[in-house]
Amino acid sequence: MAESTTNPMGEITASYTRLLLQVALSDDPLTTEQALIEAAALGQEMVNRELPLEEVSEVHHAALVALAKAHPELPLAIVADRVTAPLMEAYMAYSLAFREQVEQRTHAILTARLDQLRRLEAIGTLAAGVAHEFNNILGSIIGFSELLTDEIPADSSGARYLHHILQSSFRARDLTAGLLEFARTMPETPEPMDVVPAVRETIELLRATLPAHIRLELEGNPGPAWVMAEHNQIQQIIMNLCINAADAIQAREGLIRVGIDALTSTPECATPMIRLTVTDNGEGIPSELQARIFDPFFTTKPPGKGTGLGLSVIHGLVTGLGGHIGLESTPGVGTRFSIDLPALGGAGTPDTAQAPSP
Repeated sequence: MAESTTNPMGEITASYTRLLLQVALSDDPLTTEQALIEAAALGQEMVNRELPLEEVSEVHHAALVALAKAHPELPLAIVADRVTAPLMEAYMAYSLAFREQVEQRTHAILTARLDQLRRLEAIGTLAAGVAHEFNNILGSIIGFSELLTDEIPADSSGARYLHHILQSSFRARDLTAGLLEFARTMPETPEPMDVVPAVRETIELLRATLPAHIRLELEGNPGPAWVMAEHNQIQQIIMNLCINAADAIQAREGLIRVGIDALTSTPECATPMIRLTVTDNGEGIPSELQARIFDPFFTTKPPGKGTGLGLSVIHGLVTGLGGHIGLESTPGVGTRFSIDLPALGGAGTPDTAQAPSP
């Protein structure tokens, strides 16, 4: 049996011809108007398919010729007069209304998103202020606790309790110091830097904040890996990816692994690269969503749980540094993000530091 094939343009032409016939023959104004609107919509569909204007004109001409052949009693000039001018008016009105709807919807979306960005900026400023004040409070707790150690016998239960208070306070101080470092404004000009210390600092900060059932590990003992970037950019990339990984793991036992490797080349670039990887054993990303995962404001999280900005910001940072970000994910198994940044000089030296091309 012969295989059936579809011809989308043939179907459009047939529908277009049928609609023009209704316009030419109907004496009912409502039927004529509806047919004009549908014909204009088909015209818009042809434009959306990015067809050249010559092909759109050919479809219109073919419809008129088919209409004349089916109804030879109707002179082609009359058909054209009854069809073409009203159709052009309907198409222009349809296009204008369609464009206005798109512009209004786009404006509403952009306004809402701008408000969301402003709220996020305000929350970030507030969080930095709270961390600063909290750091001052911790300073007092630590200071008075250290003074108290001289007045309590070393072998007493009170001394043990005081030791735990100090250890917890030191950990809280390190956490707030890390938050303040992450939030502070950095120079906008990238500089030669070794990513390893920045990655280690971010991992230590995250370990203090991630749930106890999620382990965060740095793979191996990486040597110096020099790139052209800002310290806080590397921190932001690793932090956002690890937080996303923790969200994907949810309540089950989880593992997040961060890797740093020096590559001689990648499929995207023939020059040496430094690769940062963040791998988790979370729920994974469905294949149909992976192509949109870096789109601004796209999120798979429920309302209130995510802004959809994290991965798009990372994508912007990486591409701005002349790098490339990759994704490998299997639903139910986990996800691996890889960030390739141009390496400077050898694997451990910044000898040939060059800024990425704008």
